[in-house]
Amino acid sequence: MNFIFDISWGILTLLTWGIADFLVRGIALRIGSSSTAFFVQSIGVVVPATALGVLFFSSGLGPVAWTNLIWLAPVNALLASLAYVIYYTGLERGSVSVVSSVASAWLLVAVLVGALVLNETVSSEQRVLIAVVLAGIVTIGVQPGEGNGKSSGIAYGLGAMLLLGVALALSKPLTEAAGPFLAVLTTRMITSLFTFGLVRARSQKLRWPSHRLDMWVLIAAGLLDAAGFVAYNIGLDRASVVVMAPIAAAHPLATIVLAMVVLRERPKLFQAIGIVVTLIGVIALSFVSPG
Repeated sequence: MNFIFDISWGILTLLTWGIADFLVRGIALRIGSSSTAFFVQSIGVVVPATALGVLFFSSGLGPVAWTNLIWLAPVNALLASLAYVIYYTGLERGSVSVVSSVASAWLLVAVLVGALVLNETVSSEQRVLIAVVLAGIVTIGVQPGEGNGKSSGIAYGLGAMLLLGVALALSKPLTEAAGPFLAVLTTRMITSLFTFGLVRARSQKLRWPSHRLDMWVLIAAGLLDAAGFVAYNIGLDRASVVVMAPIAAAHPLATIVLAMVVLRERPKLFQAIGIVVTLIGVIALSFVSPG
């Protein structure tokens, strides 16, 4: 196994997800979190569909465990659709830095699912670093002087963390069953349908951006987000959840840098400490081999 090549897929996931998160923040404020989640999912179908088409005409589809695909894809899609709506609601109503950092701790859930359900090995060093990440999340939620009940978005980040953690851990057996491209394509298509159903259930209407720039930003976000999932699943095709999740989960690094430079967003002291601790923890986890 070429370790450097394998983790490069996690780094690519980090960059694409981080930039996509930053782009959708402004869009979510203007068209709403539900519409943003739906269009990001549906636009993103283009990426795995194109990749799968190229693969099919060049070397064939390859073996597919259809039984596993049929039940894993809808379960994964339901979790992902709920996570997207919650996550984009957090970006719409809360702090980009806080929501993206807390949601990035989905790796805690993913590693637990990987260890307990998928029988992957977690070393003692990884357990310590996971505790460091958890401490960072708790610190992010500490906001002295804010007693009016106004949330910074941590609750949305926690909800997305739990749902994404399970979904992204289940991406491992899903990728083993269908390959990375078909796995992402089927999940993406079903997630779009589930998200549309959530929008209708909430008696909301889908809103497409009225400005041309917003339209292109939304399209770019959808393509980047899907590219991140393709990269993540390719990584899972070569390595374990325990190896890939911590690298991909560091995507708030890109989001926060962009938020600070472009939006001039400055976290409070306790939040800044929590963000730094969380990012240090998830990055350090990527350099620790399972025991």
